[in-house]
Amino acid sequence: MNPKKVWRELLEIAKEYYDEDKIFYSKTKRGIYRIEYFNKDKIVIKLLKGKSEEVLGKKRFLDNFDNLVYGVDWNVSPAIKSFLKLHPKIEEKDGVLILRY
Repeated sequence: MNPKKVWRELLEIAKEYYDEDKIFYSKTKRGIYRIEYFNKDKIVIKLLKGKSEEVLGKKRFLDNFDNLVYGVDWNVSPAIKSFLKLHPKIEEKDGVLILRY
C-alpha cells in the first residue's frame, strides 16, 4: 500500500472530524480529542481536558510507515495513536499499531 495514499485518507478523516466538530477518544476513554486544524503537511490534535496539542506531520508519518506495515512499536503519543486508529485499515494489536491490507 502506498504511504502517500494512506496520508491522503488520514487528511480526509481529519477534514470530516474538523468540519463536523466531532470528538474522538483514547482506548481507555480518558483522553478526549478534537482536530484543532490541519493542512497538507500536518494534523494538529488538541486534548480537550488540557492545553496540550499533538502534531502528526506528514514527514514523521511517512518515515514511520514501515513500522505500521510490519507492526513495530514506535514512540507515538496516545492522541496520535487514537487518531490513527480512526483509519479503517489501522488497528491495534498488543499495544502496537498495524496496517491491514
